[in-house]
Amino acid sequence: MTFIKKIFPAAFLLFVVSCGGGDSPKSVAENFLKAMNKMDYETAKKYGSEDTGRLLDMMSNFTNMMPDSAREEKSFEIKDEKVDGDKATVTYVQSGEVGEQTLDLVKLDGKWKVAMSKDSMNGEEGGSMDSGATTTDTSSNMNEAEPSDTLK
Repeated sequence: MTFIKKIFPAAFLLFVVSCGGGDSPKSVAENFLKAMNKMDYETAKKYGSEDTGRLLDMMSNFTNMMPDSAREEKSFEIKDEKVDGDKATVTYVQSGEVGEQTLDLVKLDGKWKVAMSKDSMNGEEGGSMDSGATTTDTSSNMNEAEPSDTLK
């Protein structure tokens, strides 16, 4: 019985530390990025807001259409964490990417969550997705003929 009394507190502490992983913006961002790099969107959703979860559902659908050869796990390094009240920004560098990336976080119900939106994913802030594939300028490729000329 004394063995259990000695081991239980240490095991409980280990359990709490390993499951919690901390609730700082940096630790939430790190867990989110690890899941994203593995394309484990269900786990990533645990660290995101509801809007982030909806975006991750869409990303999951696109990823399911990708061949396995196109899936590549990238490493990252957290560089900075800035907290301003209930908002935070975590800056990181990802292998294969030029420059620093940022993740915006918000505190919801006392917990830090990654806050991604369509706007933040297309811009420089809040996401690391390249928007080049989503915007297409076809005006330079269009024939300058009048519509009436093409209907003849």
